[in-house]
This record gives sequence, C-alpha cells and structure tokens, in this order.
Amino acid sequence: MRRVFITLCGVCLVLFNGQMQLHAESKSHQVEMSQPASDLPRLTLKEFKKLRRETAIQVLDTRPGDIFLQGFVPKSINIGFKGPFDHFLAHVFPNKAQKLLLITDIDSQDTVYHHLLKLGYTHIIGVLEGGIETWKSGEDVVSLSNISAGEFMKRSDQGHIVDVRTDKEFGNGHIDNAMNIPLTDFVNFGSTLKKDNQQLYVHCQSGYRSAVAVSILSAKGFKHICNIQGGYKALQEEVKENQ
Repeated sequence: MRRVFITLCGVCLVLFNGQMQLHAESKSHQVEMSQPASDLPRLTLKEFKKLRRETAIQVLDTRPGDIFLQGFVPKSINIGFKGPFDHFLAHVFPNKAQKLLLITDIDSQDTVYHHLLKLGYTHIIGVLEGGIETWKSGEDVVSLSNISAGEFMKRSDQGHIVDVRTDKEFGNGHIDNAMNIPLTDFVNFGSTLKKDNQQLYVHCQSGYRSAVAVSILSAKGFKHICNIQGGYKALQEEVKENQ
C-alpha cells in the first residue's frame, strides 16, 4: 500500500479559494446562450481528419475533463468550457492567431465559438459535426486513467508524482516526493520529464488543470499518464480520513 505524506507550509486553502474566485469569474461566459446564427463550419469526419493533419492546426476539446479522459481525438488538448476556461486558454494558447479545430458538447458548439471570437481567437477552422461520437464512428480514440485519491493511496507501484499547481500553491503544501511542474504554456510544459516506463500521476488543486496537463502530455507523446481526480484537495481529505 502506498503511504503518502503531505507537507504543510502555511494555510493550504488560500490558493484554493483563489481558484474558486477564478471559477466564479469564468462563469460569465456560460450565460452567452443567445447568439446569432453561427457561421462556424460544421465539418464531416473526412474534412476534419484532413485538416487535422496540418501541423499548424491544433484540436481543442472543450468538454469536461472527466468526460474527455474517457475518450478523445489523439493529440487534442482539453480545456473545459465549464470552468476557468478563459484563464487557462490564455496560458495554453497565448498566440490568438493559433488555428483551432473544435470538439465540443453538441449543444454548446455555437456558444464556444462565439466566446472564442469574443476573446480574440479568430482563426477557428471549424467544429466536428456530431462531436466525439462522429470521430468514434470511424476512428479510434485515446483514453487515460482517471483514478480517485483513495485508489492512488492504495497503489504500490513506483511512479512519478507531478504537481502542476503554481510555485506558491506547492509551497503552501504538497505530497512528499512530488515534482512541481506548473502548467504554464503548451510549448514548454513537460519538457523536463523523461518518456520512460514510469507512471506519471498528475494532479492540481481540484482537478481542472490536471485534465489540461495530461492532455498536453499525451499530445507530446507520453504514454503512462494517470490523472488524480479531485487533485490535492481530495488527497488532503483522504489523508485526514486515514490518520
């Protein structure tokens, strides 16, 4: 059984509260439900696959992280629309001229598109009509492990623990032996990790960022990746329950 120790340095909930504030601020984009008729191109699977092969185009999947991890288009990046979307979109794609192909929840295609335009991301090539189910109809998906904090505690395999929170969050408390690799941008994230057979256990504070992080690592060719549901908050609670 894995014994996990948490190092506490100061008050651990300060940054969690700050993240909740970020979440509240981001909710404003979710009320953009009344939109004019969209000129967003709806792409067939054949069209989507052809465009996806272009190196300058990135697939952005805006579905919730836990749903994304169950099955996604290879090398797509997950930034969940229901969450601090604006904040992490800016971190992952600072270049607003980035060409994007979209996969979204079916009922939010136009909402996501118009919100991206509002943020200045005007190079939206199109959305896969029918979403991930269309992709599944003709192509394989990638899925990643998504385990609870309790299950993580029970594992005895020796892997690497990757904490993607900020330096300040990490300093306020962390799991012993965790590597702090803050989620900053798509280009540099994960560059210090080795692609070996060691399992990567990835977590953030509550689960949103780690879904973004594991999607980036997967896109960069890492194979042994596991997301910890609920993040550091869930790990803290698990430790308290087992003391």
